[in-house]
Amino acid sequence: MQLVEFQNLRGFCFSKYANGAQLRHVFGARNEDDAGNLALSGGRDGSAARRARATWSRYLHVAAEDWVVGGQTHSNHVQVVGEAQRGRGALAPTDVLPETDGLFTLCRGLPLYVAVADCSAVLLHAPGALAVVHGGWRGLAAGIMTTAVARFLEVGIAAADIHAGIAPCIAAASYEVGPEVAKSCPTVAKYRGQKDRWHVDIAQWAGADLLAAGIKAANLSIAGLDTGSDSRLFSHRRQGEGAGRNGLIAVLV
Repeated sequence: MQLVEFQNLRGFCFSKYANGAQLRHVFGARNEDDAGNLALSGGRDGSAARRARATWSRYLHVAAEDWVVGGQTHSNHVQVVGEAQRGRGALAPTDVLPETDGLFTLCRGLPLYVAVADCSAVLLHAPGALAVVHGGWRGLAAGIMTTAVARFLEVGIAAADIHAGIAPCIAAASYEVGPEVAKSCPTVAKYRGQKDRWHVDIAQWAGADLLAAGIKAANLSIAGLDTGSDSRLFSHRRQGEGAGRNGLIAVLV
């Protein structure tokens, strides 16, 4: 991913899918002074988060009050959204779309957002279609990536025509888990640690699921940045319960 610095905020974008004629996106991250949090919930500084949302909205040429936000519950629910959902969760956490960990749209000019702080934030797009997906281990185990790809198939877009980008998330070296997590994870994304402990790579897990769903390897980009060790990123595992939230915002032009 390439670094983005805009009006005192720091983020990243996928070089392969750099903002252009069809798509704009950014992965908002953490500043040196711990600024940049995008989440309005969890007792965090709502005023600062709204200012950060407004800044990235200017970068993407969208209105901050138009964001569509899901109430993430580590489910496999990917909701189709359009004009009727414009602005849901943009200004207050009480107005989010309930129990929604992925957003899919065919609507141009509708900014979609997911929050993460170790889980994967995944960008999926094809001409005229866009999804953003929150994939922690529970959502991945429940098949959220397959569900997200299915939304494209339902409107006649082949999986082979979908491009995907997996934003920074926690890597195996930073993510020691128990067997209850590892048992659902594909072999390519885990290795055994000491005793009954395992190490799981969330990006590799999400990538394996996307490839299994029919996305071409040539159309898949993985950021390769570890939230568990990179101080430019918020991390629940590294910083604790009060950690801010990174966020993926994307919009069809």
